[in-house]
Amino acid sequence: MDFVKTALFKRHSNYSISVDEIGMKLDFVWAPYVLNLTHLLTDFKTKKKYPNVMVMGAGLWHMLHVSNPSDYELVLQTLKSSLVSLFPFSTDIANAYGIAEVVVMLVTTALVTLVMLLIWQTNLFMALCFPLLFGSIELIYFFAVLSKVMERGWLPLVFATFFLTVMYIWHYGNVLKYQSEVREKISMDFMIKLGSKLGTVRVLGTF
Repeated sequence: MDFVKTALFKRHSNYSISVDEIGMKLDFVWAPYVLNLTHLLTDFKTKKKYPNVMVMGAGLWHMLHVSNPSDYELVLQTLKSSLVSLFPFSTDIANAYGIAEVVVMLVTTALVTLVMLLIWQTNLFMALCFPLLFGSIELIYFFAVLSKVMERGWLPLVFATFFLTVMYIWHYGNVLKYQSEVREKISMDFMIKLGSKLGTVRVLGTF
């Protein structure tokens, strides 16, 4: 422990230690400026090797020696953008997933309400209490995620519109097919009348 303390509190230097008992490696990287942190993230992306946990300071020396406190917020926003773009995840996916999940919840609530009314034949008051309770909560989430539509949250809406169009065309085609079959169907009475005129003979024992 004395050796660790001596090495750990060296000023302005990097420090690394491995704990073999739990398979953990701890790296302390001296990065006083925002540019140092950006280079560190770029190096992670180049090597395609990311730490399991990273605790990152925001380059306080940058605020003290490069910029002023009023501009430091902009510097942090730039650092955040670099962090999001360099690591293998994206907020766009989260926005799209959030809208898709909330829409699924709303559709599920509507379908369960129909099942309660038509299949279970639940009391009307009880059946309406279900969507009022859960639907109101889900609508709050829905209106909250609508603000993410312009941040790639429109992706599930585009997919939903595409599949809805395909299913509507398929249903419309089946309706036309059914109506055509009904129109062209020959009635039994017409067949009987037509059979006597054509001189057909009915076989005994048949209808």
